[in-house]
Amino acid sequence: MRILIIGATGSIGRQLTNKLLDNESVSLRLFARHADKLNLDNERVEIVSGDANDIMQLKQAMQNVDRVFVALSGDLPNMINNIILAMHQMKVNKIVFIASMGIYNEIPANLGIMGNVKFNPMLIPYQKAAKLVEDSDLNYTIIRPAWFDNGNDEYEITQKNQAFKGGNVSRNAIADLARHALLDLNYANRQSLGINRPEI
Repeated sequence: MRILIIGATGSIGRQLTNKLLDNESVSLRLFARHADKLNLDNERVEIVSGDANDIMQLKQAMQNVDRVFVALSGDLPNMINNIILAMHQMKVNKIVFIASMGIYNEIPANLGIMGNVKFNPMLIPYQKAAKLVEDSDLNYTIIRPAWFDNGNDEYEITQKNQAFKGGNVSRNAIADLARHALLDLNYANRQSLGINRPEI
């Protein structure tokens, strides 16, 4: 199985790379604008420099790929639109996309409602990108993390219409959930999952 990681130099992309390489049946293609920053010597890893704004580069990166993981910032709606088009053309069906908590106004008052897209326009690109994924015919899993940290790796999941139960989550926990969604095609099909660390 070959998995394309788009945004491989980011903190989640790096954590996920390490987790997926624990599975001997997985090979990786790591795609990033500055892929030269990646220093991995592994026969199951291919490193590709490219821009998610360029659909031809995306199509080339998706050759002989089974699943796609995306964790990006920038012009997300445009990049996600290109990724979806490239996936259709290259006949790749599974995408796991990292969005953000708050895109459905699902942050409750006790965690700070000002973090919701209603009050935080910085989340609008994530909201628009997630809608593009949801409106596609792909087998998607959208992951909406709470604030990233490097604390303990416990996590709990909320569904699209559920309020978040905590405001933080470790990068390692996010990568663990992404790995699960990528390796098990029967898990979280066409679902948008919130992820946070349980609060005591």
